[in-house]
Amino acid sequence: MFVLSLSRSLLFPLLISLFLSSAFALESDHKYQRDEPVTLWVNKLGPYNNPQETYNYYSLPFCHPLRNASAAHKWGGLGEVLGGNELIDSQIDIKFQRNVDKTVFCQIDLNEAKVKLFKDAIENNYWFEFFMGMFWVSFFHL
Repeated sequence: MFVLSLSRSLLFPLLISLFLSSAFALESDHKYQRDEPVTLWVNKLGPYNNPQETYNYYSLPFCHPLRNASAAHKWGGLGEVLGGNELIDSQIDIKFQRNVDKTVFCQIDLNEAKVKLFKDAIENNYWFEFFMGMFWVSFFHL
């Protein structure tokens, strides 16, 4: 009986530690395998001359994730939230180490109001951010 109770007492902490180690694994620690999905996270945008003024990436009429699917959101700590960071899964199909031919993945109709939004962003030198795995990608001058 003693051996059985000892093994149960060791099994529980072992299972908890295995669960926690996999739960806290970071995307930046991940080693991608060929053809494995890679998430492109869109973040925020704003005028270059005022980095404190930021907006959600989809405040401009870019192509949105699939309408019938809810896009995953990824929140950091309090500092990232206060900094305006809100990572949203772009739901663009990207596979690790897979070449793709030129593809149209969405089409949008630009009316006068949408054109004005893009024009204002261009005139105000907007930048925008993406994250892919452990890489941060920022584009300046929309």
